Amino acid sequence: ASAPTPVVVAPTPVVVAAVAPTTVPAPTLVPAPEPTRAPAAPLSPAPDALDRHLAAQRPPPGYAVRLAIPAIKLDTDVQQGGIVPDADGNPTWQTLPFVAVHYGDLTSLIGSPGNAVIAGHVVTLREGNVFRFLYQLDLDDQVQVWDERDHEHDYRVVDVKLVPPTDVSVMAPTPDETLTL
Repeated sequence: ASAPTPVVVAPTPVVVAAVAPTTVPAPTLVPAPEPTRAPAAPLSPAPDALDRHLAAQRPPPGYAVRLAIPAIKLDTDVQQGGIVPDADGNPTWQTLPFVAVHYGDLTSLIGSPGNAVIAGHVVTLREGNVFRFLYQLDLDDQVQVWDERDHEHDYRVVDVKLVPPTDVSVMAPTPDETLTL
């Protein structure tokens, strides 16, 4: 379901004109016949009512602090990261040893529209391999992410693909709520 589109309702402007009374002869009043009306159609909920109801039940967006993927027996802490200089002074996406990293200030927050990106090492000698078995995920596998207020955000796998570390296209913003690992 997509995020609800906010609807702003403003009152219809009413123009009031001041009219000076005039003297006119009183009209003869005759009761008018009752107008015939079709029965009123029952009110139906707004088209996005279900989306708005579901959104109201979800926790507010936040920074990721824990990630669990039962299908590959992964349960890891998540820390916040950003862009840092590499050994040559060039900007690079930060990864931290033995934990996953959420780029919450550079990508979307968990639970908000857009692409929330969490990264982790796959194969290293001294940095841990937090995402070593990510390639074993299947479509519809469940992913849980907890935010700093201990709210759980649930996701399901919809795509699995292998990309080189230089391919940052998977970090591009998305219109809908997305989690990219």
